[in-house]
Amino acid sequence: MTEPRAVPPALDGRHVLAVPAATDLLPLVRAWFPDARWSRAPRSGDDASAARPASGARFRGIATAPEPEVGALALAGTVELDGPHPLDAAGARAVGLPAQDSALYGLPAAVAPGTTVTPELVAGWAAAVARRTGGGVLPAARDRAVVPDPGAAVDLTLWSPAPLTAQDALPVVRPALTGSRVAPPPPATPGAAPTGFTLTAAYAYDGEVDVRCERAAEVPMVLSTIDPHEHGPWAYRVTWRPPDPYELTRETPSQLHVIARQRVAPGVAGAVAALHAAVGGTVVDVGGFVVTRDELERRARAR
Repeated sequence: MTEPRAVPPALDGRHVLAVPAATDLLPLVRAWFPDARWSRAPRSGDDASAARPASGARFRGIATAPEPEVGALALAGTVELDGPHPLDAAGARAVGLPAQDSALYGLPAAVAPGTTVTPELVAGWAAAVARRTGGGVLPAARDRAVVPDPGAAVDLTLWSPAPLTAQDALPVVRPALTGSRVAPPPPATPGAAPTGFTLTAAYAYDGEVDVRCERAAEVPMVLSTIDPHEHGPWAYRVTWRPPDPYELTRETPSQLHVIARQRVAPGVAGAVAALHAAVGGTVVDVGGFVVTRDELERRARAR
């Protein structure tokens, strides 16, 4: 029986991000680090073999196994990830990762003082990518794999150039969020003009879903990588408030929480899809990554 392929020794002593093997990592990197680029592009074994001169045993017709060449992905300046390092499904299972063919990326071993790319920022990004893709993170100590639950990322925000009134938005979201109503506005700040609105849908066993529209002073980093005509400053934030908010902080929430989340998540996606159809824009998830229209519709159908 073939032994599972181990994590490469080149990654010893480093935190490692694992994503499904076919994942295009660059868009996920640019969502947080817009200037990221391949300072050395990875090459498959076939590509590496084709680039070598025909000599030696290979030239004489003796087949040799071409080795892939690992790339270097610069986040900013000299701060780089290296990968992908392939790991088969059996090897992934052996180290506690999801049992799937994976691509491993070594996170920076050190960050120069004074850079805006801190170890905490890189670690936060890696955890968000693991959740987004259904992957995981291996700490440098290799004591256990961290595998975030992709289903926990329920909330979505539509960034649109067009505002709606509460009265116009209500019939748009009600088919997806039954019983939605206009929530009372918060107490106004003296001298400030009221902006935006909140709609709320309450469910007996599943908590509440809020649809809050407001003009935002700041937008997610990922929108800087998108055509400005495809988004705007109006944020339609669709947020689930479970019956017990503490469950949102637990690594392993209760089964009741998971069931409620499964019932609510399609309504959240459906409401955002309906708003997107009405006013256009770009949808971003809680990890700061763009959610495509096709993915949004798949989420809405998962009832």
